[in-house]
Amino acid sequence: MAVNDILDVGQRGLQAQRQALTTTSSNIANANTPGYSRQRAQLANQPPQTVHGLPTGTGVEVKKVIRVHDDFVQKQLVDENQSLGNVKIKAETLSRFEALATQEGSNLNESLNRFFNDFRELSTNAENPSLRNVVKGSAESLARAFNQMSSSLENGRRELDLRVGDAVNQINIDAKEIAELNNSIVQAQSRGEAPNELMDRRDMLVRDLSQKVDLQVTEDQRGQVTLVAGNAVVVQGSDHFDLSVRRSAAEGEKAAGSMSIFVNSTGVPREITKSIKNGELAGLMQARDKVINPAMQHLDKIAFSVAQKVNEAHSEGTGLDGVSNRKFFKELGDKEEHAAFQFGLSDDIKQNHELIAAGQSDAPGDNRVALAISEIQNEKILPANELGGSVNFTVNESVNNLVSQVGINTQHETQMFEHQRAIVDQLENYRQSFSGVNLEEEALDMIKYQTVFNASAKAMKVGESLLETILTLKD
Repeated sequence: MAVNDILDVGQRGLQAQRQALTTTSSNIANANTPGYSRQRAQLANQPPQTVHGLPTGTGVEVKKVIRVHDDFVQKQLVDENQSLGNVKIKAETLSRFEALATQEGSNLNESLNRFFNDFRELSTNAENPSLRNVVKGSAESLARAFNQMSSSLENGRRELDLRVGDAVNQINIDAKEIAELNNSIVQAQSRGEAPNELMDRRDMLVRDLSQKVDLQVTEDQRGQVTLVAGNAVVVQGSDHFDLSVRRSAAEGEKAAGSMSIFVNSTGVPREITKSIKNGELAGLMQARDKVINPAMQHLDKIAFSVAQKVNEAHSEGTGLDGVSNRKFFKELGDKEEHAAFQFGLSDDIKQNHELIAAGQSDAPGDNRVALAISEIQNEKILPANELGGSVNFTVNESVNNLVSQVGINTQHETQMFEHQRAIVDQLENYRQSFSGVNLEEEALDMIKYQTVFNASAKAMKVGESLLETILTLKD
């Protein structure tokens, strides 16, 4: 081997170990960077050359810098994150909703008790105008309780619709960045570069996006990913297609005016609401359509039944003016929808409490109407097949059932969230153990590369000394 070859081998050794040291330093610097995958300088020996019939090594080179990454774990995280995002948003949403339903339900039950008890009290002294005024006051409190609970549920539904819009906006932002990263990765590879950091960023965005909406992820030969949300392509190569929200008519469990999801991939918005089954976006709509909407329908049925039964009984009686056939509460028509929000006293009773009927006639001591109305509280007037039970419910039982159903749903989603979080945490821990930076390991690698770097420098110094000796001999 010529002396120059020694210098060349030493120089290649210095360059290779310097690149390896740079890669290790970058790993250490990014130890706390979210989504970062550690990188490795892939060292390989240079092709040997033949000298006097014998193969002679020519040194080392860095073939490429690879990132330590497990595609299978990435796929598992994408799949499991969808379920995690779904149950997480439902558990958080329903926990707040449960507290609201419990408080409002307790207030409604107290108002119902007070209303029916005041009618019982009126039945003991049917001629007393002051007791009628008490009944009127408790009826107004009952109306406020129905109205307040209805408004609170409606506000909860509107909040979820707003959050659906926010989630769609974030999905569009992430999809746009992923499309841009697709383009940057292809360009970097065409220049012979290793876009490891870009791929890390894209993988992290895909994992985050999978929590928001159910995704199908495919990767082509050029390294670009295609993302399908529901049955709509949202990223394809360097192109992204925005989702949008729009209020739509009632359909199935979805109430009129609820937000629906559309994709704008062909210039004409196409609805994909039913295709979105998982992720935070689906969780928000499921909490809205499967919990809040049924609770509102449940409440409307209670309000409608109370108003109808009380009005039927009250119409049979006469007020202190001797006139009969008056409604106690507003007439709500034939539809139960919005009954709780519209629940209130009839104009006659609101203006004059003396028109409240206690008996079926103006005869002294006639308390049949007051007793009949007070007994409505104990009647099984709410059908079980519509409210989720095996027997019919009284009014108070129906309110308790409404609250308990919310509590059962909340408990179920909370348990599912804890279970799913454990699965994702386990996968993330595995990803970190495989792809994450281990500072002790990096420190050992740094010492190893530094030692070889110093040895390569010493080899070059020896080669330089030999070259000086040869030049001296020539002189």
